[in-house]
Amino acid sequence: MQKYLSIYLTTPASRSLFSASQVTAVDMASVGTVKIWYHDGGSVTLTLSDNMTANDNSAANYIINQIAAAQQLSWQNVTVEIPQTLPGVADAAGAAVTIASAVVA
Repeated sequence: MQKYLSIYLTTPASRSLFSASQVTAVDMASVGTVKIWYHDGGSVTLTLSDNMTANDNSAANYIINQIAAAQQLSWQNVTVEIPQTLPGVADAAGAAVTIASAVVA
């Protein structure tokens, strides 16, 4: 059964639905982006509101944990909501991090 991430985007303010199934990797593509890679070769690049400290993987780790949580949902519940501010994730200046936009490739 397909599972999804419902991600709040701040630019423009909206929610977008992305698959949490068939994910092969999640990583910090740069200090300002998280990339989700899929088995079919597709990807989603999430642009963060600000840059993370070099080698800080907390934003990617948060997304990984949410994908894992989605996989544990019952068949009646298929979506994990990702809030506007990512809990426990701070940028290089210590400010809260949001996901500004997403690009599907």
